[in-house]
Amino acid sequence: MMSESKADLDKARGLVLLASMCFAAMYLCVKLTSARVSTFEVLFARSVLGVVIAGAVLARTGVTWRWGSLRMNALRSTFGFLSIASQFFAFHEGAVPLATVTFLRHAAPAWMLVLAGPMLNEWPDRRAKLAVTLGFVGTLLAFTPWNTTWSWSLVLAVAAGLFAALALLSVRKLAATDHPAAGVTSFMGVVALATGPFAIAGWVRNGFNGSARDAWLIAAAALLGTFGQLLNTSAYRYARAVSTAVASLLEVVLLVVLAWIFTADGAPAFTTLFGGAAIVAAGWVATTRRRDLTRDA
Repeated sequence: MMSESKADLDKARGLVLLASMCFAAMYLCVKLTSARVSTFEVLFARSVLGVVIAGAVLARTGVTWRWGSLRMNALRSTFGFLSIASQFFAFHEGAVPLATVTFLRHAAPAWMLVLAGPMLNEWPDRRAKLAVTLGFVGTLLAFTPWNTTWSWSLVLAVAAGLFAALALLSVRKLAATDHPAAGVTSFMGVVALATGPFAIAGWVRNGFNGSARDAWLIAAAALLGTFGQLLNTSAYRYARAVSTAVASLLEVVLLVVLAWIFTADGAPAFTTLFGGAAIVAAGWVATTRRRDLTRDA
């Protein structure tokens, strides 16, 4: 079982908060790109730039690649790709509101409670269970007013939460041995390989159909997503998987506000606001100092 000091928990909380800001802005940029730009194009451009940035960070640290963790990196990268691809397809091409996709993705901590024990031997204490329960209730409340009918895009949004949980648990395992930049470089490389053939084929047939504004939005999404990944991966070196993931629920509040201001999703209903309050409470419960951080119930 991983022991957390107050300094480590505070450091992880700060890193997750910064990562949440980056991710919220990244999703907004993708949402604002025009329908003429496909999800494959967005993911490919984001991952290519991400490989360059994360690779440069890795080279600067002088850390060598650990081939012994190749299998775990492959798993983390595959689950991460499935999660982010499901999200992008759901709100960019499937017309599911951005806030709804975000809420469903942040059901990941609930999935992690089921998976963290057998995968990491990190059995949640009562405080973590309370935090995840609050986050789950908040997610349900915030999801209700959209009245979204079940469709392929909503199924993808739900699946994104499961894939995100599996990816985050893999990150937690890698954090003990690998530099964050190594994991992010691997992840971005897998996404580039998976989406490149589709994106390039589309450009060969039709060229880039987006505008200059779309290009800038994609570039911004790539930068924000890469830095968010680096920060989030670094956080898992200091705190437990479930606690760190629940803290990232604060990203939901940021995205609800941004979607309300900058997109056509509309103003949040009262149930959404109540759900957001529960999610904030979950983040507070998960990251507040316990009397005994090393003792689990």
